Amino acid sequence: MEGIYKSLFSGNDLLSEQFVRQLFDLSLPDGPVMIYVNEKREYQATDSTRAPFLHDRPERLLEICNRIDDGDDPCVCVLDGGCVMGTQLATERTHCGYFLIFLPGYTSQTVQVNMDIFELVLAQAQLVCQLIEKNNQLHHLRLAHLSKTSGVLSGLST
Repeated sequence: MEGIYKSLFSGNDLLSEQFVRQLFDLSLPDGPVMIYVNEKREYQATDSTRAPFLHDRPERLLEICNRIDDGDDPCVCVLDGGCVMGTQLATERTHCGYFLIFLPGYTSQTVQVNMDIFELVLAQAQLVCQLIEKNNQLHHLRLAHLSKTSGVLSGLST
């Protein structure tokens, strides 16, 4: 039974899905475009039509992820129509992908002026990912404990 709980609450897919749901629900229609990129370099965006590089030059997404992997974290890139910044999402146990923010209309100067705030936002995204994983671990431990102490569940395993 514990193996079932472990498989439910661990792994990249569940953590990534929870992360995307939590952060994307906070987005505003005319705000920054939030982009989540998984380990396979597949992305989800709050509004991909407002981030033209995703369609016009999809290799840019790979370049940004590679720069982050090479230690340029947080990564800031000036693109046509705006700037994108990103960070790697990782917890103690899991590499969770990448979180990018595309800021339409921003120049490198406007990003540099506000870099402290953007670094804070990216750090908060990292924290959200870590907290989701801790919450999943807590649920796993609680269910494992319940399965060991429950008369109904313990009768099923015999």
